[in-house]
Amino acid sequence: MDAPSDKKREAYLRRWAARMGLALRKSRARDPNRMDFGRYRIVNVKTDYVVAGRFPYGYTLDLDAVAEVLEELETSREEEAFRRTYTPGHGCAGGFDAKYES
Repeated sequence: MDAPSDKKREAYLRRWAARMGLALRKSRARDPNRMDFGRYRIVNVKTDYVVAGRFPYGYTLDLDAVAEVLEELETSREEEAFRRTYTPGHGCAGGFDAKYES
């Protein structure tokens, strides 16, 4: 890809991460020979915990990998929210009370 489209994609991924309470951090390495040059990681904003992109060195994700991780995180969060919403809680027999059955 060319530089302008990479910048646009990076900005889009940063906004996507921010909507989930995450931040996209780019390596500050300036030497193109370093392994983390031009690489990213995803960090939880509240805890500063690295969610993805820290193994085997500090910054390991390229933009394609960042998009994959964000998609997986969003899907898992949606599934968890659905499970919490539609799973019967304590004392609930399948979601219906006996007094409402006909």
